[in-house]
Amino acid sequence: MKNEAIVPDHFPLLTEEDLKAVVSRREKYSLKRDIQAAEDNQAIARRLEKDKEDDAATETTSLPI
Repeated sequence: MKNEAIVPDHFPLLTEEDLKAVVSRREKYSLKRDIQAAEDNQAIARRLEKDKEDDAATETTSLPI
């Protein structure tokens, strides 16, 4: 992620307070995005583990042909 806010020419009246607000919103968004990604990754890992356990249980309970 960029460390600097790029201010387009069509926003000449931005104040330092506005830039601080932009940075704050960007940081909050990044934090929320990172937390959501971590939660999604944990859910995927739990699902894969459960699928692996289900596959192992199915293999041990199946009858030989």
